[in-house]
Amino acid sequence: MVVFCLSSEQTTTMQITNNFNLPQTLINLYERQREEYAETRGDADASVTQIIRSPRIDMLRKKYFYKMTEDISERLWAVLGTLIHRIMEDGADEEHIAEENLVTDVKGWKIKGGIDVIRKGNSVSIIDYKFTKAYKFQKRDFLDWEEQLNCYAYLLRRCREIYVDNLQVVMFVRDFTQVLADTQKGYPPASSVPVDIPLWTEEEQRTFIEEKVAAHQDARRAYEWGEELPLCTDRDRWFYPGDWAVIKKGGKRAAKVFGGEKSATEHLAGMKNSSDYEVVHRQKPPVRCRGNYCGVNEWCDQWQKEKARWDDDTEKTKGKK
Repeated sequence: MVVFCLSSEQTTTMQITNNFNLPQTLINLYERQREEYAETRGDADASVTQIIRSPRIDMLRKKYFYKMTEDISERLWAVLGTLIHRIMEDGADEEHIAEENLVTDVKGWKIKGGIDVIRKGNSVSIIDYKFTKAYKFQKRDFLDWEEQLNCYAYLLRRCREIYVDNLQVVMFVRDFTQVLADTQKGYPPASSVPVDIPLWTEEEQRTFIEEKVAAHQDARRAYEWGEELPLCTDRDRWFYPGDWAVIKKGGKRAAKVFGGEKSATEHLAGMKNSSDYEVVHRQKPPVRCRGNYCGVNEWCDQWQKEKARWDDDTEKTKGKK
């Protein structure tokens, strides 16, 4: 195992491993990407992608950055994302402006946004490029992209007095399979798919970005003063409602599973032997916390306080599927 360190403006170093002995070229690309990001960020207080994240995660990463470890294999999609941006820059013409970096003041903070492409013609569109999995397309959960691109539209209006008409993300589906595209409903039709993103009103954009900046300012003050950090929301933690299962009393397997309590209860009421069954609400732990996709779960008191309960519940409900 090869271990090297990356510096950060937040603190000293972060350990990056190379457990699969990937070529040094990929490591060099990743290091260069981080250096370029630091240069383009300049003296900005935060980026758009940063303020739409959880303030708690952001501050915990700041505090424990030097203790965090990642493998270079986990960062390859970020490297490829940088490369696709450069390819777009090479293909830019008079109608396209690639990688436009904008900075504006929001509640006393300098907020930066790196807009991949601005297309001009009869209308103005912001287009972003994302490497993602087919599941995101199937789930149609694009709220994070919606927030990000509307913040970009706000920055573009504030910095350049350019008003945006359309927002779009071009998805590059990492795990695309043609067989599933041909046979599975709702699956991405191709390995690259454009997705139109809702454009908010100017007031909605301004209110959203100001509220997000204020939340991060509060978290930073709490961090600097040694106070309790704000808690992550269910959405921050990827915590989903779960399902409601109709299960025979004393049994383990579900007779039928529903997405809502009302449907499960109505089904139970219509069963001939309903007294032998019950409705059980089944939930899984927050995906982001349990899988440490935030990178800081071992230092997060919010998760540590819940972890034992989820471990107990997992044991009790094992097999009830």
